[in-house]
Amino acid sequence: MKSLSEEISIKLKTYKRSTTDSTEYTKCLIRGREIVLDGRPEEKIRQIFIYFMINKSGLFPNEIDIKVESNNHDIELYKTVKNKYFRPYHPPVMIVEVKREEEYLQNHEEQIERYLKKSGSEIGILYNYHEIIAYTKKDAVFTSNYLNSLKDIPPLILQNSNKLEKDILEFEKAVNGSFDSFIYLVKKYGEYKLNTITFRLKGEQLPVSGTFFESQDHQVNYLKNGKMRQSLNYQDFEKLVSIIY
Repeated sequence: MKSLSEEISIKLKTYKRSTTDSTEYTKCLIRGREIVLDGRPEEKIRQIFIYFMINKSGLFPNEIDIKVESNNHDIELYKTVKNKYFRPYHPPVMIVEVKREEEYLQNHEEQIERYLKKSGSEIGILYNYHEIIAYTKKDAVFTSNYLNSLKDIPPLILQNSNKLEKDILEFEKAVNGSFDSFIYLVKKYGEYKLNTITFRLKGEQLPVSGTFFESQDHQVNYLKNGKMRQSLNYQDFEKLVSIIY
């Protein structure tokens, strides 16, 4: 493995502002803004990780979106949403916490698990350039596993993001008039105010938007436009229009 300084010189465009300024700068590959590398060892690790995800993983931007310093996390990876009408809230597919080279990663196990539990994400990564520990959730318990290289990360992301494909298929069915698919989606995404679900009723000219959905058998109760409690059954339903966070 190359040294971190070698990796940076190869993969990042670094520069100094003038011949009298010894400070080394680069531009964040996601944020696009200038950042100082000197005296910021974790930022160096973060930019190397982001470089891999953008240029080597084969996932960006068609499969994943990358957020930096979001929700107090170093890096968040999200499933790319391709249907503009299906944009409910989803937790990050993966949360990545970067540490300086000499840091002992296992000292930060409680931190990454706390972040995962709070966000609802199922995959976490601790990374210090030399080591990678992946945390994955199974039966409400997180287990850790050392990865050999960054190349082991894309399969973890794909395995998790594929779970969202079922919901996209159900959304498409509901758009085509499937009430069973509509019920499935309101149970998953409509329980609170987090997402607004818009749909059409038979005989109505304008679509209806609602939150706080409750469903039982073939009847759905909801709060219309944040004000009035309404109900509908499968005979009233025409089609789903959108689910938006």
